[in-house]
Amino acid sequence: MSVDGKEQLVTATTSVADLRHAMERAKGSAGQLRDTLLTYTQTVQTMQNVTNAVSQLTNTLNSATEESRTFGAAMKAANTMAGKDAEGFAKLKDQVAELSETIPMARDQLANGLYQVISNGVPEDNWISYLQPSARSAVGGIADVGEVVKVTSTIIKNYGLEWDAAQDIQDKIQLTAKNGVTSFEQLAAALPSVTGQAAQLGVSFTEMLAVMSTLTGVTGNTSEVATQLSSVLTALTKESAKSQKMAEAMGISFNAASIKAAGGLRNYLQELDKTVTAYAAKTGELKESIYSKLFGRAEALRQNNALTGNLVAKFDEKHKDSRNSAGQ
Repeated sequence: MSVDGKEQLVTATTSVADLRHAMERAKGSAGQLRDTLLTYTQTVQTMQNVTNAVSQLTNTLNSATEESRTFGAAMKAANTMAGKDAEGFAKLKDQVAELSETIPMARDQLANGLYQVISNGVPEDNWISYLQPSARSAVGGIADVGEVVKVTSTIIKNYGLEWDAAQDIQDKIQLTAKNGVTSFEQLAAALPSVTGQAAQLGVSFTEMLAVMSTLTGVTGNTSEVATQLSSVLTALTKESAKSQKMAEAMGISFNAASIKAAGGLRNYLQELDKTVTAYAAKTGELKESIYSKLFGRAEALRQNNALTGNLVAKFDEKHKDSRNSAGQ
């Protein structure tokens, strides 16, 4: 050590007992500090856990409150169509809420579906029995329940079917989505544009779906195939002078009654193709030219060529599948 600027050797001694006592006191102090720190850390962690739990509970309650609010608003909107009194509204609300326990769909979405059910003219006795399969089909087909409701009601009305045919119709649409390059949602959007024409001219619902499952991804997407079918049917309902002249030359009927008379679209197109083939061979005129005079629009020609060409067997297969689908 340096003492008054001079280095000196200093010897310090202590007994073993005193050293042990001093070390034990230091150990005790360190242990107390450690225990204190541990207790503090645990307290902070506990407080954090409580805070998180309260936050989660708050979020859950807020979500439940918001879900209840949106469900209530959607049901009130549905009741503007239903016109129920307080008691009837409460009963209807309970019925929709019960559906949500078995169908993985939010209650407000089901309520919106009910609005569409009522606005599409479904009789009151069928409201819930119609909504239930529609909601299941929407979940299975990854589609909007309102669109499922609308396309189903469009088909029922145009083909004069009973309202309890909803499940069968939706099963067939689901199968069409599976067999074709399409989806339930795309079919729900496209089918209403051609269903009225198809029903009027004698094209069965299963034939219409067979066209969609056969040609989607071949002659176009879902919307395009529906447009092609519509063009074929329009050519028969709005006969042009050119098409009538061509039909008369071949000695055939080319009008709105033709498909019904032939027993369906497939039969008519097959018979027509035989006649056109024979006439082309007889006159030397190209089949394409004959069909062009009959159908006019390119969309109609594209579909007709496919259904009378190498896709005939596939069309028959899809038609058979559709007829034999679940619910038939």
